Amino acid sequence: MGRFKEPLKTALLVLLTLSALFLARKGNLFGGLFPGAAPETTEAPEAEALRCAPAAMPASAALTGESGLHYGVKYDAGEMARLFDHCSPLLAEALGSAEEPGLIREADWRECLQGAGLFLDYGFPLPVSVLGSWVGAEVPWAEAEVGWAFLLDRDRDDGVRLSFSDGEGRFFRCVTAAAWSSLEALLEETLPNGAEFAFALPELSDCDPYLLLPESLPELRSALGAGDQAAAAAALAEEFGIHLGGQSRYTEADGTVVYPGENGVLRLEGDGSLQYSPAAGAVQTGTGAMSEQIETVRRLLETVHEAYGGEETLALTGASAEGERTVLSFGYLLNGIAVQLASGPAATAVWGPDGLRELTLLPRRYLRSEAISGLLPEKQAAAAAGSLYPGSAVRLILSDRGERRLSLGWAVTLEGRLLWTQED
Repeated sequence: MGRFKEPLKTALLVLLTLSALFLARKGNLFGGLFPGAAPETTEAPEAEALRCAPAAMPASAALTGESGLHYGVKYDAGEMARLFDHCSPLLAEALGSAEEPGLIREADWRECLQGAGLFLDYGFPLPVSVLGSWVGAEVPWAEAEVGWAFLLDRDRDDGVRLSFSDGEGRFFRCVTAAAWSSLEALLEETLPNGAEFAFALPELSDCDPYLLLPESLPELRSALGAGDQAAAAAALAEEFGIHLGGQSRYTEADGTVVYPGENGVLRLEGDGSLQYSPAAGAVQTGTGAMSEQIETVRRLLETVHEAYGGEETLALTGASAEGERTVLSFGYLLNGIAVQLASGPAATAVWGPDGLRELTLLPRRYLRSEAISGLLPEKQAAAAAGSLYPGSAVRLILSDRGERRLSLGWAVTLEGRLLWTQED
């Protein structure tokens, strides 16, 4: 359980205290899921409030000028937010006006990456409809389409084309109504910083060809982590209308503390995680498209995270649908660097046709330490990984095994699967 686990008695006392404090907070986010759970307004948020959510930030991005030189951003949350803020209006216009996509050759995709344009890499198959919802655009054809990486470049009529890769070796392109002049103005404001794609470097011919490599990395520090199950439980209980101070709670044989409520059950697991499941037959609303499900969970997690968080953010890391069942996963990012939890995702939400079926969360907070990392440069790490696992990529991660100090290292991935890590 790690040295952060508090004795059960202390945890319960803290839970009761925090539960009372949270009663003063503003309205229940999940009033729309469970009618009657919230005494205050349950009106939907304004569309503008959903634009440019932190979850929309890609893992890496590049602007390429007419010279073919790249300005790349990676492992820098502040700079990524600035770039995305400038690019999102154009991305919204392109997505909102995009016609249905057609297949293109990989050679066409690669040629476009070498020319002027905007490249956004999310590192997992993101539903195109979700990206559209994040920037305020409706994409009618996109419900079944996913994009691992996206590209905006110029067509022959000085318009903007939208291309995307699905991460499985297929590449698509759409015609849009966006004007090239909008992207051109952005490119003219940006100076190259030496970033390159792996396919342009002979020494990286064995790597994932679309790995974006900055010329240099920001100062890399390890991090310190801790859990706060009590604060997260109090916040989550308030959102779902569960009273932590009631007499109905009980403890299971493995030490799990269970809090039944009218709308569902909250479980405090011994490993520091939380699990919520709705009551059988509970009437739920908000069971719409995947983009709506993601935004509902994201906003809930953001609210709960305010109660226990540190310098990290939560971001979507996976979204899959099988029939009427949707599984969403979220992970922690510290200044754009992913935190790899030994137990899996930081949060997982399972949706069914009747609404939210289960939500799990491991509440952890992180602070950057003063310790500077001595990792290999990214190009050297990528070359080593490619020689062992052809087609693989590397990315920086912070490994969290439940201890105070997190190790910074290179994770080797192939088609999104983690193969091994090299730590400092």
